[in-house]
Amino acid sequence: MRTALLPLIIIYRIYFAVIFFLVLLILYPVFWTLLLKRSNFNRVFKLKVITARIILFLDFIGMNRSGDLPQVNQGPFVICTNHSSYLDIILMYRILPKQRFLFIGKSELLKWPIMNIFFKKIDIAVDRNKRNSAMRSIVRAQEELANGWSIAIFPEGGIHPTTPVLGTFKNGAFKLAIDAQVPILPITILDNWKIFSAEPLFTGRAQPGISRVIVHSPISTIGLDKNDLISLRQKTFDTINAPLLKAHEKIKKHGN
Repeated sequence: MRTALLPLIIIYRIYFAVIFFLVLLILYPVFWTLLLKRSNFNRVFKLKVITARIILFLDFIGMNRSGDLPQVNQGPFVICTNHSSYLDIILMYRILPKQRFLFIGKSELLKWPIMNIFFKKIDIAVDRNKRNSAMRSIVRAQEELANGWSIAIFPEGGIHPTTPVLGTFKNGAFKLAIDAQVPILPITILDNWKIFSAEPLFTGRAQPGISRVIVHSPISTIGLDKNDLISLRQKTFDTINAPLLKAHEKIKKHGN
């Protein structure tokens, strides 16, 4: 069945990429102008939300979100979600359109055309192989949390090869949350891995669809210290993973 649909999958993947880069290219002069001043960062975030809505609409991707959205005055948060697709980044602006946040992402994103402007100017790029880069990123993240911005991190450190099975979480997000004494906001994204997989480039899974998202209750870090890092990491992992395990069981039963 999948072999028969392969031409349509390839066409959709190309269409998705064209829409993504074309929308960003059209709006690039506006983003570039706004990013000249830090005072415009709130406007940049709002424009990102609008941009995400446009891209998802044109790519025929909807969202079904459950769970209670946190109030703005509850933040800032360290936002943690599973990472199974490049679609996750776009969808985050639909999940939390009023909870302004910055992404921490791999330094490789600085090489991406058009998108690299965000990681040069507003979002935070980190090179984990360079200690100085990692330290600068942590300091910047701490400063942004103090300024009221939430920080979005994929604690798996990238798209895990076993996705949708959740990969091991790295410590950075939890150390950041404990040091800043801000809550973790766990989010589970159930379907992006089958709507638009990262690999293979042209023949990976790709289809229009509805992405189901669960926004969990924030996990407090008040009073926690470095001795609580492992338990906080595990609690966050279990919270995000529980709906994935249920979804996987259904997938196995239906043979998908």
